[in-house]
Amino acid sequence: MDWERTINIFIIAFLVLNLAFVFQLWLLPVFFDSSNYVSPEQIQATLEELEYSGIAVTAKVPRRMKRLQLLGVSNVLFREEEVAASLIGEKFERVASGAKSEYRSALGEVDIYVDGRIHYLSALPPENGDIAISAARKRADQFLEDTVGRPRDSIAGKTAASPDGTWAVEYIQRWHGKELEVSSIVVVVDQSGSIIELDYYWVEVMGYAGESLLSIPATAALTVAAEKMPAGATITGIYISWYGMPVLADQWRASPVWVVETEGGSKYYVNAQTGELEGERQFPGRKTLFDVE
Repeated sequence: MDWERTINIFIIAFLVLNLAFVFQLWLLPVFFDSSNYVSPEQIQATLEELEYSGIAVTAKVPRRMKRLQLLGVSNVLFREEEVAASLIGEKFERVASGAKSEYRSALGEVDIYVDGRIHYLSALPPENGDIAISAARKRADQFLEDTVGRPRDSIAGKTAASPDGTWAVEYIQRWHGKELEVSSIVVVVDQSGSIIELDYYWVEVMGYAGESLLSIPATAALTVAAEKMPAGATITGIYISWYGMPVLADQWRASPVWVVETEGGSKYYVNAQTGELEGERQFPGRKTLFDVE
């Protein structure tokens, strides 16, 4: 008898048996536990309820519920007067208030809020032209590089035409392959290529924090978001991200959310742990994060 071969066969069989036990005891419950999934019947029932309410859904509805944590973030520190000078020149007047510092010059106005938001508005009226979408994006890129700077973890978002003929150029944040809904930059480019408005809010991501909790199902998020939608809306996307409004603190935590996106550009943020509606956003649209003084 070939004892060496026999021993090798026993070792391999033992390893295979152990791997089978590991898969059955640990991996199978985590990744294939039916309680972590929404059934196709539940999804279909939700779609029918939404259709009855006048809400169409073209997006693929995720079945899996994931374990998610809060995300620790911190506001980015910057020198206010340097930011103002980069946008409206060095000859400005500063007016301080409780919620924000206001900077004014012949070139425009800059509001810098205590929670880190920046809003710039040019004093020059929009001009006519026929700038293409690609040129508008390049113009926005260059404007950021020349002024407040483009964050290293930013990526191109949407570029959409506004009703007044301007281009709204969006930048979003990507962290570890995930697109976050906390930070936001929108640069408004007129038809001649001039920058007429900027909304800027960016955070630094510290990492995950808190307990990992199982998310609510996507079907529940759809139902919550649909309550705020007008009849006739079409849901084109639903996915997990992290979201939070600007906070007056050095460090804080953003919540995991289901992002429900509609054909018209609206986004509804449903807390993936509590099921509460955290907020909503319209794009193209200006001063979304800047309406609260």
